[in-house]
Amino acid sequence: MRYLRKAAWLALAAALLLGVDVRADWKPDRPIRLIVPFAPGAATDISARTISTQLAAMLGQPIVIENQGAASGVVGTEAGAKAAPDGYTWTLAHDPPFTILPNVRKLRYDPVKDFEPVAMIATIPMLLVVRPDLRVNSVKELIELARAQPGKITFASSGIGATAHLAAELFKHESKIDILHVPYKGGAQAITDLLGGQVDMVFISFGPVIQHIRSGKLKALGVSVPRRYASLPEVPTIAESGVPGFDFSVWTGIAVPAGTPKEVRETINAAVAKVLEAPEVRARFESLGFVPGDRSSETLRRRIAEDSAKWKQVLSVIKISMD
Repeated sequence: MRYLRKAAWLALAAALLLGVDVRADWKPDRPIRLIVPFAPGAATDISARTISTQLAAMLGQPIVIENQGAASGVVGTEAGAKAAPDGYTWTLAHDPPFTILPNVRKLRYDPVKDFEPVAMIATIPMLLVVRPDLRVNSVKELIELARAQPGKITFASSGIGATAHLAAELFKHESKIDILHVPYKGGAQAITDLLGGQVDMVFISFGPVIQHIRSGKLKALGVSVPRRYASLPEVPTIAESGVPGFDFSVWTGIAVPAGTPKEVRETINAAVAKVLEAPEVRARFESLGFVPGDRSSETLRRRIAEDSAKWKQVLSVIKISMD
């Protein structure tokens, strides 16, 4: 009860600050569960938490985030797929469990048949980051070192099949180098070991490493998308640094179980769209390197379909193990 009272006050405060209201046929009358199928502190988790208070304000009910970080997002996503289609369980949709792993594993859910895409939250570019004492200062020099020492350079990830894993494998394939994967149970542990010098490099979203880059504890060599970060203009793109055409980004969105009524989905979509327009949310996203999503649920539906097709083709060429 104490939690619900506190959440209600937070929701009211956020509503007053935003000065907006969501009018739709569906009005939730109890707390909403948002399953985040990744560990706390991951970019996916941050994107959910950044918008959750304002969403609660608009819908008039607390948004309770439930982290189920296991098996590269499969466990939490499966739980979301099996939830009742009543609007009270949302799943944070993300690349690995929706578009990558279905191409390489037999899963107990179908990301297309078992979910309805509702709204895109953000697109998230990544940084290629190395430990500061690694004797390279550019992507080109990293590639040269890896070619001189095949199998010696190590890259960390938050788990097999995670986006950090796939980004590095794509980089490995396109730059024609041999580097060694070191999977962890979460991004935080991977960054800790990168800082400690136990691993050499990682692909990671902007937020968890920016303070380490600015303090000189880590070196950012490249941005994974075709355009540089406005807040890190000195860091070149990987495409302009020796791997032409390299382009990798991830995304997050809201999905609900298939069969969820249209009016429920429209209410959630409208609330997310308004939250993404809020100045404090846009400022927070900009500081993290996130690009806000747009209003259309079709944008998320189309992204899932396109990325699934892309990864099916890429994985058939790369032929990496997901076990």
